[in-house]
Amino acid sequence: MSMDEDTAVAAETESPDEQEPQASKPEPSKPDRPKKGGRLLGGFALLLALAALGGAGYLYYELIYKKPMAPLEDRIGGLEASLPSLGRDLTELQQAQVASLERLGEEQRDSLAEARESMISALNDVSSKAPPSPREWKLAEVEYLLRIANHRVLMERDVDAAVKLLSAADAILLEIDDFALYQIRAALADEMLALSGVRGNDVQGIYLRLEAVKGRLVDLPVDLPQYLSRTARVEPPVPANFWQALRSELSSYLELRRFDGSTKPLLAPEEAVYLELNLRLMLERAQLAALRRQQLVYEQSLATARDWLGDFLEAENPEVQQVVGELDALLGVQLDQQLPDISGSLSALLSVRRGG
Repeated sequence: MSMDEDTAVAAETESPDEQEPQASKPEPSKPDRPKKGGRLLGGFALLLALAALGGAGYLYYELIYKKPMAPLEDRIGGLEASLPSLGRDLTELQQAQVASLERLGEEQRDSLAEARESMISALNDVSSKAPPSPREWKLAEVEYLLRIANHRVLMERDVDAAVKLLSAADAILLEIDDFALYQIRAALADEMLALSGVRGNDVQGIYLRLEAVKGRLVDLPVDLPQYLSRTARVEPPVPANFWQALRSELSSYLELRRFDGSTKPLLAPEEAVYLELNLRLMLERAQLAALRRQQLVYEQSLATARDWLGDFLEAENPEVQQVVGELDALLGVQLDQQLPDISGSLSALLSVRRGG
């Protein structure tokens, strides 16, 4: 009998109490599996280390042996690329400096101008505080008279008043008796001679004459219809029928006449009021045109009013004839006359006062 069989027999002969502890013990794990997994991890780590070593060697070869000047060339290339931007920066900096210098120069000029103006104003204040001399009083009076004369000529076209004002100014200059005022007196003589050759228009008088015409419009008679006396008529024959009798009867109440185109119809009584209003409107328009020196509007307004007076009022009435004659006289007034320039004496006086 072999050893295995003896062992089996001995095991069978043992008691059951002794067999139970052996059956409950766990079986030990196999030691071969952990050893195999560790070998795989170690091999993988070795491969990674070799790959990293190879990459590092390749980079070292590329940077040191194959291209040792590459970093320096990159820096040089970067500097060359930055040269245009540096040039632009320098140009902008130069332009900014020039602009700042120009602004500084302008500020200096402005400050100098302000200082000069303040100095001039201070000197003027000092000189103005001094009491004016009698000569300055008279020159100021002459300047006032010349300004009023220019206003009368330009705005009101009053030639007579302008001549009187210029004469008064010349009399004051004669009292001063200064040879420096010779040019002013010479200009005044020329201007007074030029104004004397202009026929002045009394605009105020024209306005008042038209106002008087407006006041007389109420009393002017309107042209009334004149009824003709009935002439002898031949008795018509005895009508033969009803229609002829009716026609004969109607012809005794109505009479038809033919007029040429030159005859205008008379106004109805209620239309005479509108005629007066229209005449007043035309005369007021002529007054406004006279004040504004508008010759064409002035003449058209007066001509329209005159035509209405001749067409719708009694032409044989003395009052109507008088009003028409007044309008004819006003139509001959020339409002738009060319007036001379009289500002030369005033300019000469102002230049003398500034220089004195």
